[in-house]
Amino acid sequence: MLAHDDFHAHRARPPRHLLTIVQNVPERLILSRTRDHGISLAPLGIDGLVLDPRAGVHIAVLAAAGRHSAKQPVMTVTENAAATIAAYGALFRRHNGTRLRYALHGRIPYDDTAALQRMCEVHRVSPALRELFLAWFLPLCSLHIRAGITPAQLPALLKFWRRAHLARPDTPGSDVLAELRRRVAAGDMRWVTDVRALPWAIPEYPVTHGSAQEPEGAS
Repeated sequence: MLAHDDFHAHRARPPRHLLTIVQNVPERLILSRTRDHGISLAPLGIDGLVLDPRAGVHIAVLAAAGRHSAKQPVMTVTENAAATIAAYGALFRRHNGTRLRYALHGRIPYDDTAALQRMCEVHRVSPALRELFLAWFLPLCSLHIRAGITPAQLPALLKFWRRAHLARPDTPGSDVLAELRRRVAAGDMRWVTDVRALPWAIPEYPVTHGSAQEPEGAS
């Protein structure tokens, strides 16, 4: 049902316990749900029902991949989410030449915004830099800190982020970006907390609703 190669960079950290969990699934999965919102199954003659969102999330990723002509998309999920949706993804992980994989990440403590605002004021972090910290840096950290980021870690991460941003070069070198891409492809996310490497990858503009502009030559 689920194998090591269904995970991005599986050779680095194979999720053995997760593989064991997802083997315990029913032989037959029900793909329809009675919900007010979702992908309607009426075109298939099943009025009043929608596609189970555990299957629908895979379709959404495949649709986004098709829009960008990506043949090897990677879906970011927590381990708990992967255990929940993996059985439903069996129909979609290999589709029409597209190979969909999962990348596991930890939880991000977005809950206490007031505390984060106070930290930004103490460290003189601008609103634009705060937005980039929340929407770009912390998600990357969650791919490295897969056990989850705790609220107690936020002050140190914010200080590190400010230091890395101050070191950001005007023009990222193509050789450095190539090395970062290689490390990402290999599943080595340690560069996210390396002040010598992170500044080269920081985008120029704040990330808002997925519309960030990346440094020239990055993708």
